[in-house]
Order: sequence, then structure tokens, then C-alpha cells
Amino acid sequence: MTTVPDLTGGNTRGPAPPKEWTLTHSRRDPTMSAMRAERVTDRVSFHGEGPVWWDRWQQLRFVDMFAGDVLTLDGDTVVRTPVGSSIAAVIRPRLGGGAIVAREHDLAISNLDDLSDLAGFVEVDPRPGMRCNEGGCDPDGGFWIGTLAYDLAPGTGTLYSLDAGSRRPRPVLDGLHISNGLGWSPDTATMYFNDSGAGVTWAFDYDPLEGPTNRRAFATEGPGVPDGLCVDAEGGVWVARYDGHCVQRLDPDGSLSGVVELPPSRVTACCFGGDDLATLYITTSREGLSEDAEPEAGSLYSVRPGVAGQPVAGFAG
Repeated sequence: MTTVPDLTGGNTRGPAPPKEWTLTHSRRDPTMSAMRAERVTDRVSFHGEGPVWWDRWQQLRFVDMFAGDVLTLDGDTVVRTPVGSSIAAVIRPRLGGGAIVAREHDLAISNLDDLSDLAGFVEVDPRPGMRCNEGGCDPDGGFWIGTLAYDLAPGTGTLYSLDAGSRRPRPVLDGLHISNGLGWSPDTATMYFNDSGAGVTWAFDYDPLEGPTNRRAFATEGPGVPDGLCVDAEGGVWVARYDGHCVQRLDPDGSLSGVVELPPSRVTACCFGGDDLATLYITTSREGLSEDAEPEAGSLYSVRPGVAGQPVAGFAG
């Protein structure tokens, strides 16, 4: 396994509060002008992913995936916490305290918010050459985690669901290429899911008992490939475009209604945070870049797009 260098460079200090954009203007303008994200930190990660804001924490957390670390934005400082694995795929809060963390091959759980008691409790995908990738929690407190092959072989990925009672992963979708971001509409009736290898954002009808059904292509166009996603309080779907220098906002009918541009090309994931849930935080990656290319890649960015997000769902187990 390649050892990823520590790129934190010590404490990081953010800029002045970003400009407040008015999304409704761009939604009505077919020649919409793009919003510009502001850089929040220095280069703090090799492959930043999975940002999450939790009201109890009053902090943003995300992962430096290939370093096996959870990163916490604590005021002007980024604090790095190892998860005991070469991969830190995703972190989500537990409703009763602590967090659930997907690692290379297993899921780990903590009772404490500082993760000092983090311990693995169940293996996800036992097949050789596989690892966990992206995940999140559904509106009913279940946890979802996707897998991919290290060699990115098409059709080998699986999306698993873990209910709070059994704490055992159950395969829900198979035959995936690169299982990635997922989220739910405000009324919970629609689930969105990115398969980066296929270049598709899928939409499903969603029922807490039946799970996702009626899969259909929600979006197939855009620069780069779809990576992480989140859904705002108005039902807009924000899709991070890896190799695309941007995050796109799609209305519930799939039409493009907003664009946030970033200097780094490898835009990985996004979430809403802050006291009013009106700041969109965006992670970026240095994966596949030379040391002198894109010096701002690996930084955290933010923008206030004129719409608020939904509170993040936590794991009920």
C-alpha cells in the first residue's frame, strides 16, 4: 500500500466569509454565470472526500481517504485522526453519540465523538481486491456503503445497506463500476446515487421497507465524472464533478440550475454546513497529479449558493 505524505503543513487559516450568491437568478437565466468557491484551507489532504456537518459537533469533518485519517475543521485548525486502517472511506455521526466509519474492508463504530474508542465490528466485502468507497445514512437511520475494485474493474462494485438493528450489511445494488455519492430528496421519496465509472447519476423511488426501486438515469452529462453528491432543502441535487473543476446543481427534473467553479480539477464531494446549513463545503483531491500541478488541489473550499441544505441523517445503531 502506498504511503501518503502528510500534507497538512500545520494550522490552516480560512479567508473572509465567502460571497453570498443568489441561486434563483441563475436558475432562471439560461446563460447562468457560475459561482466561484472560496478556498478555506491550505492543502490538507491527498484525497479529500465525504464532508459532513453535524449539529452536535458544530464542526465539519471529512476524510483523507488514502491516508486513513478523519480530518476535523476546528476553527482555523485542521485536526487529523487516524482510523486504524489504510483507508478512511466515510464518516457519519451516530444519533446517540460517536460515529460510524467505513474503513478499507470493514465498518467501525465509536461511542465518543473524538473517535478514541473506534473499533471495527463487521466486514463489508470479503472479495480479494475490493475496498469500501463512499457512503452515508438514509432518513431512517440506516447506513449505506459502496465498494469498488482496486483495479476499477467494471461491474464489480456493490452498494450495501446496514440497518440499525442487525448491524449487518445487506447487498442492495450490484454490478456497479465505482460506487459513489448518494442522497435523498426532502420528502424521502427519491434516492440519488452516483456510479462514477458509468458516468451516471441514478434516481430511484425510495421506500424505507422496499428500499430503492424503479432505477432510472437522472443525469448523464457534465464535465468529468460524477463523484459525491448532496441534496438541498429545495430538492436540488449538488453533484461534485471529478476532473470537471466544478459542482453542478440539478433541479428535481434533472435540468441544470447552478454551477460552482473551483481551480482544482478533481472535485470529489460536497455537503451543506454552518449554523444555517447555507454554506456548501467542497473537498478536492491530488490523486494522479504531479507535486507541482494544481497547487490548490487537496484544499477544502466553500460557497454560499443562496439555498440551504438538509440536516445530515445520522446512524441510529
